[in-house]
Amino acid sequence: MSCHAVRRFRLVPVVCFLLAPLAARGQGAIDADAMKVDLAVPGAAAQWVFSAETGAIRGGELVLDGRQEMCRAFFTPWQFADAALEAKFLVEPAETGVLACGFVVRARDAMSYYYVHFDRAQAILVRSDMNQTWNEIKRVGGLDKPAGQWHEGRLECIGDTLRVSLNGKLLYEAQDAALTGGRIGFYANQGIAHVKDIVVRGKAEQAEGKFVIPPPLHVFVCKDAGAGAYEAFPDVCRLSDGRLMSVFYAGYGHVALPNEQLPQGGRISCATSADEGRTWSDAKTLYDGPDDDRDPSIVQLKSGLLICNFFSLRKTSGKGRAYEGLGSWIVTSSDLGETWSAPRRIYENYYCSTPIRELSDGRLILGLYKEAAGTAQGAVGLSDDGGKTWRPAVDIDNGGVRLDAETDIIELKDGTLYAAQRPAMCYAVSKDRGETWTVSKPMGFPGHCPYFLRTADNIILLAHRVPSTSLHYSLDECQTWSDNVLVDTVGGAYPSLVNLKDGTVLIVYYEEGAGSSIRAKRLRATPAGIEWLPFE
Repeated sequence: MSCHAVRRFRLVPVVCFLLAPLAARGQGAIDADAMKVDLAVPGAAAQWVFSAETGAIRGGELVLDGRQEMCRAFFTPWQFADAALEAKFLVEPAETGVLACGFVVRARDAMSYYYVHFDRAQAILVRSDMNQTWNEIKRVGGLDKPAGQWHEGRLECIGDTLRVSLNGKLLYEAQDAALTGGRIGFYANQGIAHVKDIVVRGKAEQAEGKFVIPPPLHVFVCKDAGAGAYEAFPDVCRLSDGRLMSVFYAGYGHVALPNEQLPQGGRISCATSADEGRTWSDAKTLYDGPDDDRDPSIVQLKSGLLICNFFSLRKTSGKGRAYEGLGSWIVTSSDLGETWSAPRRIYENYYCSTPIRELSDGRLILGLYKEAAGTAQGAVGLSDDGGKTWRPAVDIDNGGVRLDAETDIIELKDGTLYAAQRPAMCYAVSKDRGETWTVSKPMGFPGHCPYFLRTADNIILLAHRVPSTSLHYSLDECQTWSDNVLVDTVGGAYPSLVNLKDGTVLIVYYEEGAGSSIRAKRLRATPAGIEWLPFE
């Protein structure tokens, strides 16, 4: 059974909890009814539904492995309206990942519930619904909550008031009236969480109907390209034969310099899909030079030429940094990616993380960025001969704000070019096809690794990292932007977008952490918002 299979359990006589009153804690009337969920008795697992095979009950604890994807567990026999969920939790230490344990209340179904997200140093109260799994209500940061230690969490809901506590201290309260009752549960995200000593304070009602967790909406583009099982920084484009091609970095970690395991360091891999992103071919190597080759992007020009741009890092032997940058490079293909040209460096001191954009007049423009004199800023590269030659880079004034940039550009209806740059996020515009740019100004929200797409209905999507993997959309040619839309809780991101034949959109992104994989989801963008769709 795959890790995405839905696990269904029949309801059995309730023997894994005690209905004995517990000591009052001064929390009001809900303390009159207290249920201790005993995970050590035989048959305890039959009371829970898990979203993945990485969830189990072991040694009297819920053990939820959310390293590859969020692992959720819902307690199915009973539901609660006014209630407080208490438990002790421990997240195993790890160098990467948000290391989150979540507490869930009022779960009406597998998509609609309140939860508090206890990560490395934050407690974030969120409402999940059918359209958006991350409707943030309130948060607090700066918490002293070391991994590898047991902590006590509490999520209480009385009417439309929700309270979040950690280790006996009330962190905050907030109001939300969207959900009135449901089941309780827990989850782990980007880490392994242990949960024990579960107590629900409040009146329990027998739950009706089966609680089924549907398969996740995402599919995998690639889990292992054979270079160390770490895949990242994807891009995707439509080929002239109708297939989709995704390119991505493959190595053994976020930076994979040459070593005994991988003598040529990280490489550029690719996969194709002939069914609009539902399934993907096995990965193959697109380019593997002697250095760490990374952040690939892909475009097919109107001429039919495929161009993959990327940058490289070279291992250094001296003291200081372990590597040096080698600038931005391209390889090209005239046979739909069957064969590729020798690499050619187009910018020595500038770097790229987004694809070449072909403008309406045929000019090619590439978002660039550089670091110099203690600051960083965005830039663009221009070519007027189909990528054969590239003019000197044009810098974009950062307005005195350090912008690591990872610049991307979109052409607006009136011919204006609009550039987005991380992390503020900031924008600049050009009225002369990229020759000059306005001073960068804040867009009003943070974000990393921006990526633009104009949909078939002329809605502009801007996908990015932070929070996690997210996007904003604009209905007025980038004059204003929507609220943040969470794509996925994984934090690698570097998202890429492509229009599908049915008018929907495919978004491709990566997870981050050991064994990081490339994911894809399908969405429909309308003036009313973003709708997430299954792959049919």
